[in-house]
Amino acid sequence: MIPSVEGVLIRRAFRTALALVAALVLAGAPAGPAHAHGVSASADLSIALTFGGNELTVILRRTPEVPGPLQVDVVAHTPVNPLTAELAARGVDQGALSKTAIALRVPGITTARLHVEQAGPHELELRSGPERAAIPFRVLVPEPAGWEYFTYAAFSLAGVFVLGGLGCAVLGARRPRVRAFAVPQAVLVLVALVAASTTAVLSKDLPPASPTGAPETTRQLVDPADGSAPAGRPYANLTLRTTPAQPRTGQPFTLSLRITDGNTGRPVDDLVAHHAALLHTVITSQDGSEFRHVHPVRTGPGELELRLTASTPGRHLLYAEFERADSGAQLVTGSFDVTGRPLPNQAASTGGGSEPKASIKVVPEHVVAGRPASITVQVGVDGRPVRDLQPWLGMAGHLVLRDERGTVFGHVHELASMAAQANDPQRAIPDESVAAEGPELRFTFSFPTAGRYLAWVQFVRDYRIHTVPFTVTVSKGQP
Repeated sequence: MIPSVEGVLIRRAFRTALALVAALVLAGAPAGPAHAHGVSASADLSIALTFGGNELTVILRRTPEVPGPLQVDVVAHTPVNPLTAELAARGVDQGALSKTAIALRVPGITTARLHVEQAGPHELELRSGPERAAIPFRVLVPEPAGWEYFTYAAFSLAGVFVLGGLGCAVLGARRPRVRAFAVPQAVLVLVALVAASTTAVLSKDLPPASPTGAPETTRQLVDPADGSAPAGRPYANLTLRTTPAQPRTGQPFTLSLRITDGNTGRPVDDLVAHHAALLHTVITSQDGSEFRHVHPVRTGPGELELRLTASTPGRHLLYAEFERADSGAQLVTGSFDVTGRPLPNQAASTGGGSEPKASIKVVPEHVVAGRPASITVQVGVDGRPVRDLQPWLGMAGHLVLRDERGTVFGHVHELASMAAQANDPQRAIPDESVAAEGPELRFTFSFPTAGRYLAWVQFVRDYRIHTVPFTVTVSKGQP
């Protein structure tokens, strides 16, 4: 029996449609989950802590499913004050507790494994002797987005229609009435393919699904009525207290920081990770001879602590940076006094072997107030450039500045590492196990007023935080 021209055309159409289905499934399906600003179920959480006489970074690896394991990596920086700490993870909404212990003896990464039962808010507690740190975090479990269900359903329907159409074409050779159903089947195949392929191609621009355990939010980037910024959270206030009340040089003391809401006066307990810390604290003596970039531990709602030993008597200035949920970053300041006689600065680098050297160049040579200045740092060892600097607090380098009076403060991040994060949100931020930065660190800062500025550049190599002090003289600009 010679097939009709109509039957041949129908069979060819369905062969083409079948090939198109296969091609679109391979080419149009999304390659992987898209990252978005805000809560991400695929990103790790890093929190810096000054704990037990150590500068630590606690990295909570994301848990893909619950119940499931929770991996916690603790990065210890040189010099290490040996300690044994108990780690415990507990869900805020239920009492299941998982705990273990870690021993910190050498610089580098120590891994602990805990267990979580459900998604949502949790708290990780570190204890060592009288010291305690409570880190809030969320267990987030990825969920497929609605467009994924739609795409897969459309491709599945296209396959069903292809099979139905082929069946109609085959049976239509003997039953002309059945052949008539082949044309609608072909149309449905094309409609399903267009819908599925369009959604798949546009998937990179569609919002990802909110993971299980994420907080509910109604935050808007702008007011739809007039384009203004959202109100955010009220300004927070900082209160400092030292124990003992009058610290002395060479003697340990506790610095307590209490953060309260500017409207209600209640403790602020909505701090979020901001550049890998809940709170960044820079403390300098009035003359700038003593410098610390440290990270208080959270002990309770709105309560944070630092254990310090000062070597310089007199007034010490404190600058604290943090970010509240659904709000922007904020800087608060304070001060405290230390008595006693001057002692050698214990914060200076004491490591053996070849220490990295930093050469600093400021452009223009004569810095003018109100105009941007470029500060370039070249890091080398024994005259050779180094390319194994490690990121710290998510950045390859940090620049901290203040004027002599302490009224102007700046905290600037290295340009290349910061730009990479801003321009490529899908790029995973490397942790401190990746030593691939350097030898050049670049910063830009506009000095607001004329005068002499104290500055410190910080970078990490071999798990040691290096701090290089220098000064910049700024002249008055033309009106």
